[in-house]
Amino acid sequence: MDVLIEPRDLESLARQDEVLIIDARKAQEYAQGHIPGAVNFSTYDIFALDTRAAGLAEFAQDMARRYAAAGVSKFRPIVIYEEETGMRAARDVWILQYVGHPRVQMLHGGLTAWRAAGCQLSQERAGDWTVALRVRERAELVIGCDEIAARLGQPGLTLLDVRNANEHAGSDNTACCARRGCIPGSVWIEWTEFLEGGRYKSRDAIRALLAQRGVDPDSELVPYCHRGARSANTYYALLSAGLPKVRNYIGSWHEWSARGDLPIEKP
Repeated sequence: MDVLIEPRDLESLARQDEVLIIDARKAQEYAQGHIPGAVNFSTYDIFALDTRAAGLAEFAQDMARRYAAAGVSKFRPIVIYEEETGMRAARDVWILQYVGHPRVQMLHGGLTAWRAAGCQLSQERAGDWTVALRVRERAELVIGCDEIAARLGQPGLTLLDVRNANEHAGSDNTACCARRGCIPGSVWIEWTEFLEGGRYKSRDAIRALLAQRGVDPDSELVPYCHRGARSANTYYALLSAGLPKVRNYIGSWHEWSARGDLPIEKP
């Protein structure tokens, strides 16, 4: 299943009542108008604090409980959106894939594309309901801090820092991060450079961007950011360009900076 879905395709699915639509925006934005039937939910503020095996297992179970409370089950396909092709929706899509949901997609272009296609909006709040969601972790989607640390400086792994320039340089003021800087050897490409007009750039444009920054497309690509949201967006951008060896570092800088035994650098 393609992870991206277009507005008219989603509208057709919604008419058949075959999909659970999740609006990952903030509550006040949802209240102003949303896709009919969409529930308002996001795990954006929940960090992956420990990407070692036990920590990832605990994170997956916690996420599954939260999604189940929002009505997510493996028996219905899920489509998540925000205003455009953003980081909040991408992170939730990635996490749901990680915990083993078989059918989850992101609305390409988000609510902006939905409006542009002439699709309707609603201000009616969807009902609350809870189901069960069994976790089946997909280890191939994620990489942990210990593996990254063990492979630093070795060929075959390219870390992509997709935060903004100040974060990469260590000159930001992110209060919740213990240290400032970046993971040694990271290539800086801000996540928005993979997007144009609220949608992913073409396959050729993304590959050209990577080539311009000296990234070997045959290496394993690992994007990271602050909490794994911008990196999830880049993860799907890279997959859309046909780059199969991609994993998301969901713990990202929030975890890495808190681990005093892990090296950092300031470019």
